[in-house]
Amino acid sequence: MIAIAFALEFESAAFRAKLKAPQAETWLLGCTGERTAKALEKKLSTTAAPDVLISAGFAGALQPGAKIGEIVVATNFTTPSILAKLDSHPGWRLGSLHTSPCIVESHAAKQALGLETGAFIADMETAYLHAVCHQRGIPFVSVRTISDLMEEDMPVPAHILLDPVTTRPNPMALFRHFIARPDTVPAFGRLLANAKTAQQTLAKGLLEMLPLLR
Repeated sequence: MIAIAFALEFESAAFRAKLKAPQAETWLLGCTGERTAKALEKKLSTTAAPDVLISAGFAGALQPGAKIGEIVVATNFTTPSILAKLDSHPGWRLGSLHTSPCIVESHAAKQALGLETGAFIADMETAYLHAVCHQRGIPFVSVRTISDLMEEDMPVPAHILLDPVTTRPNPMALFRHFIARPDTVPAFGRLLANAKTAQQTLAKGLLEMLPLLR
C-alpha cells in the first residue's frame, strides 16, 4: 500500500477528487511543521505501515529559474532506490529541499536561505516526516509543487496567511490587514491563483507517479 501524507486540506483537495481507490491512501495530517511528526506517528500507531510513504504538498522556491506549479522531487530525502524510478520523468525537476520551521516570507530571506543551504525549494514538513519513516524503515518520497517564487515577497504576514491552529487563513486578521494595506490585495490574488495552479499540478504529478512506484 502507498500512503500519501498532506499537511493541509487545500494541498490535497484536487488529488483526492481525482484519486480512484485502491491506487493509494490519502493521509491528511492537519498540521504543519514539527507537529506533523507526531501526527504521522499517531497515524502509524493505528494503521499498517505503508510500502511507501509520499510526503506531498506545496513549497517555496529558494533559487531563480523556478516556475509556479513545477513538480520537484527532493533528492536529499527520497529513498535512493525510489529516486532511480523517478529521475527520467521529463516533467519533473530533481532538487534539494530544505525544511524550515516557518514560512519564509520575503524575497531577501528566500534568497539568503537558498545561498546558505543550496536547496532549490523549502517546505515545513518533509524533514520531520522523513525522520519518522527512517526510524521505522519505511521507504520515503518527497514531492512538492512550487507555489511561490524566490523573487516574490509574501503579500500577507505568515501568521495571518496560515493560522497555526486552524491551518487556514485568519479571516478577521486578513480583513484588517487589507484595510491597512490595500496595496497588497492584487498580490494576494496572485498568490491564491498560484496556489490553485500548484494544487492542480500536484494532483497530476502524483497520479503520474503512483504507477512508477508499484
